[in-house]
Amino acid sequence: MELLHMSKAAKRLGINPMTLRQWALDGKIPFTWVGRERRFSSVDAENMKRGSGSSTARPRLELLYVRVSGSLGQESSLEAQESELRPARSSRSSGIAALV
Repeated sequence: MELLHMSKAAKRLGINPMTLRQWALDGKIPFTWVGRERRFSSVDAENMKRGSGSSTARPRLELLYVRVSGSLGQESSLEAQESELRPARSSRSSGIAALV
């Protein structure tokens, strides 16, 4: 399964990217947050293109990515980034599958 950028997924579906964005907001097609960008499964895009209703059966996942550089204060910096991302995530998604 490939995660497609909004423009590439919209092109595969033959629609405007803003239409795809609205479909995602309306729950018509599932998406995954990768950082601050929506990504769409190539499988879901193909199912939507064929008119299969199975594209909405897949639960939505969200990934949070935090990274620290350097050797001083990594733990506190990582915790600060995580605490900043979690509230933003909670307004868009039902939960995090795993934090690595």
